[in-house]
Amino acid sequence: MARVIIFHVDHGSCAFVKSPTGCSLMIDCGRKDGFSPVSYVSDHELDGTPVHSGHRLTQLLITHPHDDHIEDIESISSKLPPYILQRQQYYWDEVKAAESHYENLDHYRTWQATYNAPVIARPNWGMDVKVFSLTPHEAYALNSNKWINNSGMVVVITIPGTVYSEKFVFGADLEEDGWNALLQNLEFRRAVAGTDFFIVSHHGHSSGFSPTLFAAMGKPFLNLVSVASGDEHVDPAYSSADYAKGASVGGVQRYSLTTRWDGSIFVDVDAMGRSSVRTYNLVDNELLKAFAAMLR
Repeated sequence: MARVIIFHVDHGSCAFVKSPTGCSLMIDCGRKDGFSPVSYVSDHELDGTPVHSGHRLTQLLITHPHDDHIEDIESISSKLPPYILQRQQYYWDEVKAAESHYENLDHYRTWQATYNAPVIARPNWGMDVKVFSLTPHEAYALNSNKWINNSGMVVVITIPGTVYSEKFVFGADLEEDGWNALLQNLEFRRAVAGTDFFIVSHHGHSSGFSPTLFAAMGKPFLNLVSVASGDEHVDPAYSSADYAKGASVGGVQRYSLTTRWDGSIFVDVDAMGRSSVRTYNLVDNELLKAFAAMLR
């Protein structure tokens, strides 16, 4: 069985994919106060997974280095370093100059530079993984105010089964003009066609909504939104029958799920390629560890 998790990390982003062969992929590493997805994955999702050169996490992919996408990087580097790190290459001073609220960029910048050797043995994912992006230069030329968002890497994962398959598109923080630029790429349009689950871009904000993208994808079953508690800026189109086929979740017909209301979102794909969706309010694991340490 394969699994996709969209973690509830407030205004942040962190997803985890366990492939049909047991290989593990984390997409971004946001966190929230009291809860670390890295700790959760390490404690609950890696039993029986293949180890690559001593690494339990097969791959970490950082879509772009905004702080809410790398906030748990210290946990990654100390507790669960990946076998493979995939990321964009930037002029880091330009990244830092573009934002005023970075807390984790210096640590991430130093750590990511240690991944400087080619990958010798590629993992056997048992699924198709494609990554598309504008270069930072292309993104800056397109929109100098939103170039870091628009340089984010979009991940398209197709999990096959014996009868069906499920396709997931992870939208990073792309803005509408970024989507429209990527859609000039025929290979990208072919890759996103027939999307089943769309992990929407930029936390569901209207600036990332692209009708042209939906025309290329077709209607997914569900739009999945990683959004902060109290954030009321999610575009209502994502929860409309105009932009999703809908699926029964907990006996209720839904067109979108949000971490704000639903908690962490789990999508399991069985050997036939059939998906099932559940949501959980996961326990604050870091607070529990801190409390246990106080009792020692």
